[in-house]
Amino acid sequence: MFQCAECGKSYQRKSHLSRHEETHTRQLSFSCPVCSKAFSKSEVARRHSKTCAKKYNQPLPAASKPGRKRLSCDACSASKTACDRKHPCSRCESLKRGCTYAGQEAASPVEDRSTDVSSPRDDPFSFLRYFTDPSAGMDRLAIGKTAEYSIRRNLEGLYTHLESELIPVNPPPNSIGDIPFPSDFLPVGLWSDDSFSPKLLKQLNDILRELVEISKSMSPIDGGQHRPLDMLELTSLFTATNLFAFISVFFHSLHWHLPVVHFPTFDPGNVSTFLLLSICLTGATYTSPIGGTTLPPRLLDVAEELIFRQITSLSTLPPVSLKNPTQLLPTVQLIQSALIMEMLQFGQDQTDTRRRIRIIRHPCLVSVLRSLGFFQLRRSMTPSVCDDSTWRDMVAEEACIRVASWVFLADGFLTVCFKNHPSLSSFEMNCDFPWPTELWEADGASAFNTSVASHANAPPIPPLREALGQLLSHSNPGDPITWHRSPSVEHLLILIYAMNTLAFQARAGFLGYLPSKSIENAARNWKGIWDSTIARLGKERYLLLGYPQHAEELWCLLTATLNVSNKQQTSIRYLDSAATDDLEDLHEFIERCGPAGG
Repeated sequence: MFQCAECGKSYQRKSHLSRHEETHTRQLSFSCPVCSKAFSKSEVARRHSKTCAKKYNQPLPAASKPGRKRLSCDACSASKTACDRKHPCSRCESLKRGCTYAGQEAASPVEDRSTDVSSPRDDPFSFLRYFTDPSAGMDRLAIGKTAEYSIRRNLEGLYTHLESELIPVNPPPNSIGDIPFPSDFLPVGLWSDDSFSPKLLKQLNDILRELVEISKSMSPIDGGQHRPLDMLELTSLFTATNLFAFISVFFHSLHWHLPVVHFPTFDPGNVSTFLLLSICLTGATYTSPIGGTTLPPRLLDVAEELIFRQITSLSTLPPVSLKNPTQLLPTVQLIQSALIMEMLQFGQDQTDTRRRIRIIRHPCLVSVLRSLGFFQLRRSMTPSVCDDSTWRDMVAEEACIRVASWVFLADGFLTVCFKNHPSLSSFEMNCDFPWPTELWEADGASAFNTSVASHANAPPIPPLREALGQLLSHSNPGDPITWHRSPSVEHLLILIYAMNTLAFQARAGFLGYLPSKSIENAARNWKGIWDSTIARLGKERYLLLGYPQHAEELWCLLTATLNVSNKQQTSIRYLDSAATDDLEDLHEFIERCGPAGG
């Protein structure tokens, strides 16, 4: 045990003691107005006060005002990167994003960030145009861009879990790749030796050995063109320092697009090796590993093969009971890892990989979830004020609903982008909608109880197939659809993907019973709900990260396909039903329907 000479507190590791001793030596001039905990900077104190366990309904302290005029555009200022102040600046131009300087006169930095996530105004396809552009870089999914705008997330809870499992010898730099790390978040005094906890070390050794063996078994398949993975090469990549950076990067970036892993309770020492592997590979892909190491060739393909072999084995297991989701944790984590690998592989922009995911991997994943009954899962516990144990049980149940919802979204993504015939029917989705983000991101029972108050006493939104049926059948524009509980942007994203899928099936002749007029009604009703939801968010819309912020573009795409289909312009390739493995058909259609093409 290591004891603090100042206050007598004891710690099991010297690095933890060093971190604690820093609180005695540095000047802590700002404090939480609720619990009086001291911090070195005012904004760190304010960030803590948002989730302070003793807060309840007390108001937040006023945000500090900027001390001097900024010398960068809004986007570069928010991401703390250099800006040449052109109109647009070179960085915004290369990322195909809007470049504004509205924040120069703004009252607070929070308002500055709202400019980048505004609804499509000048160009209704601003994101989809970039996403489908053949000349775009590797980060078509704009994961790096999302990471720049997620810096305000509080990582203190994650660091607490990380420091008990791995102690990096060198701290990550303040910027890893395109993802900056604020100095306030770096755990001071953590870096004393390079080691893993015994359990985590065993997990890593086991998974690395499996990767090597899988790579050997794959060599005959590719005719020996690729050498098997090397254990030494892998161990130099998966160091404690790199793992710390990889996990942090994941929760800054891809997590916002695929929020199926529960960030507040994520513990690297208490998750399946497959989920840990997929998270670390994501972080390694969207940053530069420390120490000059790089991702070995084929590592992502080998990891994909390893994880989906495990997914396939789930179909041979006897039926499981969904009455106790906590017992399903290993299965859910395996499905989470498969979803992460799907999206990560799509981001590599390789045709063969995309075709494999579309034709083999994704249908396999849908089949497994169908056999497990995830698409029919209904909550046994209504979100309400609860103790820590009940909150964790509800989180476990929510994780099952989330994997079902995001597998459906992945299915819709394949249909919208690549004209892939759906593996999952919208009317098959009878599970509950996922929680709103504020409930899923609550970092404990106390914060959850504070957020859930606004959702109490309101019936939940009906399951997708029922909600979709209401949108299709309601034909009175003067009497908009209202649900007792306001939908979140994630709910609306799921609905608009479902409607785009129905439009594709109708064009392909699979839904002769569904007239285009019904889909037009659904699109009109969806837009009315979306507008009211965005108006309700107001300035808080800057919190929108990931794909939900682009849901309105999918509505624009749906409206465009309906308009063109009604004109019977059959020469447009995107409107045929032939699946493809590139984005050229969609990009051509967007160029034709956007501002330039009319």
